[in-house]
Amino acid sequence: MSSRTAVVLGLCIGAGLVVLVPVGLLTLLVVLRYVNIPPEPDGPPLVLTSSRLQGTWRDGRGGQLVFADDGTFSATDACGDYWDSRTDTSSGFGFPSTMTGTGTWDSRVSEYEDNATSVEFEFAPGDVSGHLTARGKPDSALLWTFIGDPDSGELCVLRKVDTQP
Repeated sequence: MSSRTAVVLGLCIGAGLVVLVPVGLLTLLVVLRYVNIPPEPDGPPLVLTSSRLQGTWRDGRGGQLVFADDGTFSATDACGDYWDSRTDTSSGFGFPSTMTGTGTWDSRVSEYEDNATSVEFEFAPGDVSGHLTARGKPDSALLWTFIGDPDSGELCVLRKVDTQP
């Protein structure tokens, strides 16, 4: 092989790598984006009645939500994915992922949440809200949500610690 042929071959390989390596990396990132399924808590989607939701639910850091039978709740450093309507910010994007306060709550079965119970709650005076979804088995139910971007994999999981509000 002549030196001229070797130079041309080297330039072709170099140019090919300049194009193929970025295209390959971009392809890998796109594939990982859609293959990376964030974790969810164990157990199937679950339907819970309002009476089963009433009581104290605690997260792994000691925060808690207490749902009362009159549709009110209290929270003490409770984890969650919260949204502030005044500033249009949410947890994971400049807004805290734990809250303390009181407000009102309601629940419904949500088709969007795989026909599980979705608990919607709003802190007084009504600017901050959150939601949790039920999973598990009736005797070991949990309420959960992603905190911020689901791709971050950060979860808030609360487990029931009593049956009295």
